[in-house]
Amino acid sequence: MTEEKTMGITRARTLEWNLNTVIQLITLVGMCVGGVAIWIDKSRDIEDLQTWRTGHEQVHKERLVEVKAGEARSEERFRSLEADTRKAVSQIENLAYRVTATEQSTTSTAVTIRDLQNLVSQQAGDIKVVREILQRIDAGQQERHIRP
Repeated sequence: MTEEKTMGITRARTLEWNLNTVIQLITLVGMCVGGVAIWIDKSRDIEDLQTWRTGHEQVHKERLVEVKAGEARSEERFRSLEADTRKAVSQIENLAYRVTATEQSTTSTAVTIRDLQNLVSQQAGDIKVVREILQRIDAGQQERHIRP
């Protein structure tokens, strides 16, 4: 505080507030309050973001476990299906072999049946001839018994 000298009497200078000074003080206080508010808000946002990040990482870990479990189940199903497919292919190959063997057996059976039919036909012919011979012999013997 500066003193003014007037006629030998010193008087304390009164504190005068200029409009610019008041505006500057209000602005300074406002900036300090705003800075503190921004700092608190930023700190809260950072904490919220870190909490979200931790939760999000946990969700990713859980989802990764689910995906790996699903992949393991799918792999197990695939292996099971692959084994079933191998069995089916083996059965189909076995069935194809059996069908081929049955076809060959059927063909040989048909040939054998034809041979038997031919043999039966020949025997039928031979039996006819034998019957005719026997009938002639019987007819000859009956004529001898009747003519004596």
